[in-house]
Amino acid sequence: MILEVQHETSLEYTTPVSEWITELRMEPVSCQTQSCHSFHLLVSQPASPFRYLDGFGNRVHHFNILATHQKVRILAASIVETNPQGVDVMSSQATFPIDLENAGLEVLDFLGFRDPVSKTPLLEPLREALAPRPGQRLGPWLYTVGEFIRSNFEYARSYTNSSSPIDDILTHGKGVCQDFAHLMLALLRSFDVPARYVSGYIHRPNQESQSHAWCEAWVPDLGWVGFDPTNGCPANETFVMVATGRDFTDVPPNKGIFRGQGQETISVRVATRQLDRLPSLSWFERLPPLDIPLEKISTFRNKAAFDEQVEQQQQQ
Repeated sequence: MILEVQHETSLEYTTPVSEWITELRMEPVSCQTQSCHSFHLLVSQPASPFRYLDGFGNRVHHFNILATHQKVRILAASIVETNPQGVDVMSSQATFPIDLENAGLEVLDFLGFRDPVSKTPLLEPLREALAPRPGQRLGPWLYTVGEFIRSNFEYARSYTNSSSPIDDILTHGKGVCQDFAHLMLALLRSFDVPARYVSGYIHRPNQESQSHAWCEAWVPDLGWVGFDPTNGCPANETFVMVATGRDFTDVPPNKGIFRGQGQETISVRVATRQLDRLPSLSWFERLPPLDIPLEKISTFRNKAAFDEQVEQQQQQ
């Protein structure tokens, strides 16, 4: 599947600001399940983005704006070719307890707990209900965990916020995809299954596109396998991966700070389109306008615009 992704962010201030600095994680990765053929970053203010890979291999664009301004518009546009997940987790022969003897540090790093994926007594009833038996196959168990979360928790806004630990979704029984992913990470890690957070987009034909979050589990004989607890399904060709980390705080799409006394408002819109073929190299010069309105997602006063992705997901 060939997808065009447009992710537009508008930041407005009530009074002029200066010394504006940010880093973006909006460029999709190229990996076994997808290829990013083209990426273009457009910034309304003069800027010279510096591109680098962070410690998790995510593509980051870092830049600052020194000129005084009251509005910044950022458009990240990409062409991504996705493929069905190459391996079926049900084919795994791995059983409990998981053999981590040959797992490297790049895998073991995804076993730890910290906020928002924290160790909490509220997790114990779920652990008791989902505890695997010795010798039980890992693949079917992952489906059981994902479906348990999907069927026992409600997708709802306004019950969690950008800094919510998993205690909040466990208390209210409600949350958004970020919370569903964090909860699955906590459950998998509590049984010594390495798991990492994935941020990206989900293309939904004839429906509103959106940014999304899911998780990947490390299966000894298969490697990293994606699963979406929000929808209770494996990640497939409609998922576009942008970044991976231990939790959301490793992969915010927009993280920055500015100097000023005014109030900041962030508005975001996302659109995906399926294409019949790969476009020409100059496709970005003829980008059609997004057909959805900018949506106000958060307002800050004199602080960093740190959690754009989570706030956007709260509104969705």
